[in-house]
Amino acid sequence: MKFNLYLISDRKLFDTEEKFLKAVDTALKEGIRAFQLREKDMKARELYLLAKKIREITLRNDALLFINDRIDIALAVDADGVHLPQNGFPVRIVRKVWNDRFLIGVSTHSLEEAEEASEWADFITFGPVFHTPSKAKYGEPQGIDKLKMVKESVKCPVFALGGINIENVKEVLPYCHGVALISGILAQKNIKGTVKAFLKKLGEKK
Repeated sequence: MKFNLYLISDRKLFDTEEKFLKAVDTALKEGIRAFQLREKDMKARELYLLAKKIREITLRNDALLFINDRIDIALAVDADGVHLPQNGFPVRIVRKVWNDRFLIGVSTHSLEEAEEASEWADFITFGPVFHTPSKAKYGEPQGIDKLKMVKESVKCPVFALGGINIENVKEVLPYCHGVALISGILAQKNIKGTVKAFLKKLGEKK
């Protein structure tokens, strides 16, 4: 993968859509090269209209756009990839039908899910590694040891996810290709400075 910092959306962290879009633009302008639009509560038309705006931002900042779950929206806005949840479309079918049309990411929460998904995916996210409210429904944190097991067992890059911040990111780096973040960037007051700090720790240059 040509990126190791993967930003995932949560528009509810912001009062307005305008503030959300500005935050995404700021983060990508600072050097993030992959963004996932993940707004599960939006209806198709709303999501499509938002995805069009995000597509403009990603193109302007030379970043990849992934759409969570909705292959139809990804096709409609000419996204670079799709990110599939565990209860979503099977990754092997997406690969078989669309072949190399999309980069494919898959969310995984156990070693078994990770091994299965890695047979077809371009990359997987694995977590939650640390405690985080947004991933509480997936149970207790997986921890560093599980992340290490996944990295050693799968056939594709692994992105650590869940509770990762600028203080603990170095703990996961030996055991993953990169990290996936939501509030670790978007909920920060200084998004620009936070992105700079993460990229430095990950060894990426703007």
